[in-house]
Amino acid sequence: MSPRRALLIVAAAAGALALSACGPDNDTSPAPTGAAPTVAVAPTNVPTGGATTAPANAPTGGATGAPANDPNCKAPAVPAGHKMLNLSKTATATTVYAKETKYLCGKPEGGWIDAGGEKSYTFAAGATAKLADLNYGTHQVTLAQFAAHSDFCLNHTSAADTDPCFDRNTVDVVLDASGKITSITQVGLNKPAS
Repeated sequence: MSPRRALLIVAAAAGALALSACGPDNDTSPAPTGAAPTVAVAPTNVPTGGATTAPANAPTGGATGAPANDPNCKAPAVPAGHKMLNLSKTATATTVYAKETKYLCGKPEGGWIDAGGEKSYTFAAGATAKLADLNYGTHQVTLAQFAAHSDFCLNHTSAADTDPCFDRNTVDVVLDASGKITSITQVGLNKPAS
């Protein structure tokens, strides 16, 4: 055997030994196969199912605050008496189908994610509705227009609708003592109505 070939074999063996020595001493994962490696990466901003620490300004209305692994997260303040919901089905002029939410921190922004099963909410007499625009503003619409816009956003219907849709179809609602909606506002860019 030539000295060059012997040196290559020794170098390859040393490289293999170095690679097999990587990782924790108590690694119980199975030996590698010929398949491509897989990497499990846990998201940095997702609660792990344990208790979380809520910031001092944690919103009400179903939000749980920041995950313990993101101490710099600040959920938007939700005004007293308001509730953040995510539309789950097309609304009608009398009923909204939605899920309660909690605030999940994210980068660069967080958002209101589903935190419960679907419920139906009916509008109180005289209820008002507003849609959001791209400049953090809102404008008044009828309940029928709100319902049509929810259909546009959830089902991608009616190209004539010029109002924007936003992630998760979040709405800010105010409920009366009987649980009926007195006002509903589409949330743009995860900011609750004020």
